[in-house]
Amino acid sequence: MKNLLRNSLKIGLISISLCILSPSLSAAEKSTAISPWLYKQLSKAEGFIGKQAYPQARQKLQKILPDLDKNSYEQAITLRTLASVYALENQYKKAAKLLEQALATGALTEQQQQEALLNLGQLYMATEQYQKAVDKLAPWLKQHPETKNTQVRVLLANAYAQLKQYRKAIPYIEYVIKHSKRPKESWLQLNLALYYELENYSVAAGVLRRLITQYPNKKNYWQQLASIYQQLQQHRNALTIKHLAYKKGFIGSESDILQLFNLFLYNNQPYQAALLLSKELDIQNVKQTSTNWELLANAWTNAREYKHAINALEKASTLHEKGDLYLQLGRIHVEQELWQAAITAINEALKKGSLKHTGEAYILLGMSYYESGHLKPAQKAFNNAQRHPKTKKSAGQWLNYIETERRS
Repeated sequence: MKNLLRNSLKIGLISISLCILSPSLSAAEKSTAISPWLYKQLSKAEGFIGKQAYPQARQKLQKILPDLDKNSYEQAITLRTLASVYALENQYKKAAKLLEQALATGALTEQQQQEALLNLGQLYMATEQYQKAVDKLAPWLKQHPETKNTQVRVLLANAYAQLKQYRKAIPYIEYVIKHSKRPKESWLQLNLALYYELENYSVAAGVLRRLITQYPNKKNYWQQLASIYQQLQQHRNALTIKHLAYKKGFIGSESDILQLFNLFLYNNQPYQAALLLSKELDIQNVKQTSTNWELLANAWTNAREYKHAINALEKASTLHEKGDLYLQLGRIHVEQELWQAAITAINEALKKGSLKHTGEAYILLGMSYYESGHLKPAQKAFNNAQRHPKTKKSAGQWLNYIETERRS
């Protein structure tokens, strides 16, 4: 979950591009606000910028700065342009210092000041000076609460998030989301990450539902929502989301399929669980191991589909190195009164060996032989069962019963 915040912040910063390109002056500003000489110098610098000849542009601007009046509009514009060059060269700290100087002149127009302020906030974020971004942007936004500039609020939300002041970040990002017909994915991701950090999973689930609505083909949102529902102990909702994701083709790994299988079982839907696993075993999205066939057999058994359970358990028993699964298969055959099948399965169990309940195996074998009318093999099996403490008494009772029956 911590990674979610880091990723959302990274996406957020990418989406807030550093648009600190060389500012273009209006025709009126060109003719009245700056001198013809400075206009000519700035035009040359802009020409270098257009050709991506940033060192030449930087040298040109640095050369003319000492000739400009302090705190003048001309100085502010030149500083702002020089900041643009440093930003284009990825020298963000130097760009930030120059932009601070441009703002400190107090000579920029209201619109230019707003643009420079936003650019400065971006530069602070790019250089991990998050508190500076807050200190610069929050007061300005307080003075301009009606501004429609969404980037300022997004920057503030990102800055507070980086400072781990998650509750302060939420109002800014939620304001932007609320006032947008179709919020950007990065905004919703940041909103989601903040609620994750605050461990407010019920609200996070709501954000994820919105992300799924806007981006239904992004499987990670489906998986995250299912995980949140499980964390909230809302297992039926988790199953619904996970099953929908499966139908959309977003669940293909063995681990994810088995998670869905277990969710069906947890929600008392063994038949649906068995159908799922049976299909995935057949197409080999789930490995055909003894363990997985046993899982399928148990699901079919819980669904009272004994024929299917027997088929699955036979495959599991064949693959298992010990005889326990054959013994389990024998139990099912005994319950179904399939005596010959029970005899075959239990003999295979004894042949493989390493049984946890050997005495029980001989008891079941003796019962199956008896019901099939084979008394001598039945007696032999019960004699073997007598050698095991837990089944000694039961085996003796069967032997006495057989002997009494033979005498009568």
